[in-house]
Amino acid sequence: MLQDLRFTIRQLAKSPGFAVIAVLTLALGIGANTAIFSAVNALLLRPLPYFESDRLVQVAEKVSNGGFNGSDGGVFSDWEDQTTQLESIAALHTVNKNLVTGGDPIRISGAEVSAPYLHVLRVHPALGRDFTRADDAPGGERHVIILTHELWQTRFQGDAGIIGRAVQIDAESYTVIGVLPPQALLNPNITFLTPATIRADAYKLVRNYNYTCFVIGRLKPGATIEQATAELVAARKSVISQYPSFRQNWSVGVRSLQEALFGNTRPVVLTLLAAVGAVLLIACVNVANLLLARAAARQGEISVRIALGASTGRIVRQLLTESMLLAFAGGVAGILLGAWIINPLVAFTRLDVLAPGLVVGIDWRVLLFTLGATCLTGLLFGLFPALSVARPDMNECIKQGVRGSTSGSRRKLQSLLIVAETTLTVVLLVCAGLLLRSFMKAFSSNPGFNRDNVLVFNLSLPASKAPTVEHRVRFAQDIRRSIEQVPGVAYVGVASSMPMNGRIGFGEFIGREDRPRQNDNDLNAGFDSADGDFFRAAGIPLLRGRFFTEADNNAKAPKVMIVNDALVHQLFPEEDPIGRFLHFKGAAWEIVGVVGSVRQYQLDVDPLPQVYLPEVHFPWYTSVIVRTHMPPLTLAADMRRAVQAVDPEQPIADLTTLEELVNNSLQTRRVILTLLGLFAGVALLLACIGIYGVMAYSVAQRTRELGIRIALGAGVPSVLKLVLGDGLRLVGLGLALGAVASYGAGQALASQLYATSSSDPLVFLLVAFTLLAVALFACWIPARRATHVNPVEALRAE
Repeated sequence: MLQDLRFTIRQLAKSPGFAVIAVLTLALGIGANTAIFSAVNALLLRPLPYFESDRLVQVAEKVSNGGFNGSDGGVFSDWEDQTTQLESIAALHTVNKNLVTGGDPIRISGAEVSAPYLHVLRVHPALGRDFTRADDAPGGERHVIILTHELWQTRFQGDAGIIGRAVQIDAESYTVIGVLPPQALLNPNITFLTPATIRADAYKLVRNYNYTCFVIGRLKPGATIEQATAELVAARKSVISQYPSFRQNWSVGVRSLQEALFGNTRPVVLTLLAAVGAVLLIACVNVANLLLARAAARQGEISVRIALGASTGRIVRQLLTESMLLAFAGGVAGILLGAWIINPLVAFTRLDVLAPGLVVGIDWRVLLFTLGATCLTGLLFGLFPALSVARPDMNECIKQGVRGSTSGSRRKLQSLLIVAETTLTVVLLVCAGLLLRSFMKAFSSNPGFNRDNVLVFNLSLPASKAPTVEHRVRFAQDIRRSIEQVPGVAYVGVASSMPMNGRIGFGEFIGREDRPRQNDNDLNAGFDSADGDFFRAAGIPLLRGRFFTEADNNAKAPKVMIVNDALVHQLFPEEDPIGRFLHFKGAAWEIVGVVGSVRQYQLDVDPLPQVYLPEVHFPWYTSVIVRTHMPPLTLAADMRRAVQAVDPEQPIADLTTLEELVNNSLQTRRVILTLLGLFAGVALLLACIGIYGVMAYSVAQRTRELGIRIALGAGVPSVLKLVLGDGLRLVGLGLALGAVASYGAGQALASQLYATSSSDPLVFLLVAFTLLAVALFACWIPARRATHVNPVEALRAE
C-alpha cells in the first residue's frame, strides 16, 4: 500500500495541473455539502443544549388535519392534573412590556411561565434563584422577574448587584430574583421571565384561547412519547364536555421539543442538502472524466505492466489509490472551505437571529459526514475508470504504444457520464427555475394594500395605566391625534395588528345570523380592531358601504363591523351584505362596509376571510400605521416625540415601513431561491466544463479519423455537424432523462411552491434552451478545432 501511495504521489507530481483541477473541483462539492450539512446537523440532528434533551417534549392540541395548534391556560391546567408519564410540565405565554429602569423607555419581549419551566429545561440561574411554586400560586408574589443574560448585559451593564433590585416594567415594580446563563433560551424574543399565575386568574383558565400557551414537558425515565400521548388523549375524554364545541373534535399531540422548534425547517434544509449532493455528484463525474482521459494516456504503460504479470486487482488498487488520494485532498480542502462558508451561510439565512443559542459548526457528526462523502466520492469517480483500463486489449494497446488509445467501452463510459451529468444539471436547474417562478409570482401578487410611503410601529400599553377599555380607547385616540399634527403625515390609523405581521392573528368562528348555526363554526375568520383612518393609511380600498365613524367607537353604540370581500364570497356569494347581520362572539353584528382582502400574514399566503371591529370592542393590542407625503423613515424621530408627548414613558417598538414588511415576508423563499440558484449555477458551469473536456478529448483521440475525412473531401460544415452532433446527442439524452427526473423532484418541491405548477412547461422549456445553448458553446470550440486538422500531419503522426 505504501508503495502504491509513493508511486501515486510521484505520478501526480508529474501532472500538477491535473491534480490541482481535480482537488479544487472536489473541494467545491465537498465544501458546499459540509456547510449545508452543518446546518442540518444543528437544526435536526444535534441534541438541544439542555440536559437529557431527548426527554424534552412539546404538548399541544392537534386539530382535525393533524397540525399542532398550541394550547391555552385552561387546557394546560387539565394536562398538569392528568399526566403521569411526564416528570414535569410547564407553560409559556409570550408578552410585551415596557421597561423604564436603566435608560430610555424600551419595549421588551418576554414570557410568563409556570414555576417549573426552567426546571423542565434543567436551566439554573447564573445569579439568584428560580421561581418557586409560591411565586406562581394564587396569592403569591407574582411581581418577581428573571432576566436573560443578554438583557442583563445590554440594559444593566452586567451589574452583579442586580439581584433584589426593583425595576419598573409596565409602570409596576418587579423584583429581580435571577439572571440566566448566556443563551439559556433558544427563543431570541424572550428577554425576561415572570410567573404566569395561571390558576390565580380566572380568565386564564377559560378554554377558549384567552391565554395562549406553549407547553413543554420532560418525560419520566423510560416513558415514551407514544405513552404520554395515549394517556393525555384518554384523559381528555373525561373533560371534553367542558371544551368549546369547535375543539371537541381535536386531540392531543406530543412531539420532541427539537421537532417543535425546528421541524418546520426540515423541507428547506433537506432540499438544499439534496441540491449540494447533486453538485458533488456532478463534480465526481468531471473528475471521473479527467481520470478516464488520464488512464487512456497511460494505457500503454498499464498494458506493459499487465504483460509483465501484474494482476487486474493490482492495477485497480493502484488506480484507486490515486483516486482516493485525490478525494482525501479534496476532502481536507472541502472541510476548510465549508468552515469558511458556515459563518456567511448562517448570517445570510439569519439562523443566528432566529436561534441565537444554536451552534452551527464543525463537530464529529459533520466530520463523519464529510469523511463518508470523501470516501464515497473517491470510489465513485475512481472505480469506473480503474475498471475500464484494467482489462485492455493487449495486442491493440501494445500496437498503439505509449500514445494511448480510446477503447469503445471507455468512450461509452464517458458518454454515460456526460448523460448523467446533464441529467443532474437539468434537475437542479428545473428546481431553481420553479422556485424563481414561484418567488416572482409571490412578489408580484397584490397584497391588497398600498405599501408605498407607509410607516408602522407597535405600542404596548400597561394595564396599570389603562385598566379599562375606555382608558385604552382614549390612549389610542390621543396618540392618533398627536401624530396627525406632525408635518408630512397624510393619514393615521390604529389597529390590533398590521398586515404582513408574519404570524397567525386573532381568529373566531362566524356565521350568518339569519341561518341556523351548526356548533357556531360556519366559518373561521380573522378579526382585528381598526380606528381612525386605518383603511386610508393602509391603502385598503372600500368596495361597498362606509368606514367606521367616531360614533361607532363607543361601547353603547350598535355593534357594527366591516368585512373583506373574501368573507363576502363565502357567506354572501349572490347577495349584498350591507345591512346584513353576522353572529360573532355571541352577538349579532351589522355589516356596514366591505373592503378589499388583504394578505394579512405574508405575501405568499392568500387572503383569508377577515372582519374589522371598532377599537372599543378589541383594544388590547395597539399598532399604528401612518401614511406620509415623504420617505416614511425620515419621520421616525417625529413619531417618537409625538408618542412621548402623550406618555413620556411609552416606547415605540418594531418601527419600520410597510414596504420592508412585505419584502421580509418572503425572506425564507429568497434564501432558498438564492442558495439553490447558486448551486444550480455551479452545476451548469461544471456541466459546461465537463462537456467541453470530453468533446475536446474526443477530438484529440479522433485526429486520424478526422484527417482522413478531410483528405477525402469532407468540408467544414460536415466536420462541424459530426462533432456537434456527437455532443448534442448526449446532451439531448440527458435532457430527456432530466425532464423525467425533474418531474419527480418538482413533486417533492411542490409544498414550497406558490401559485406554480411543479411541472410548469415554461420552466422546462427555458431550462432546455439554456442547457442546449451552454452545450452548444461547450461543443463548438472542439468542433472548430476539428475543422483545422491538417490531414498530412494527422496521418504522419500515425
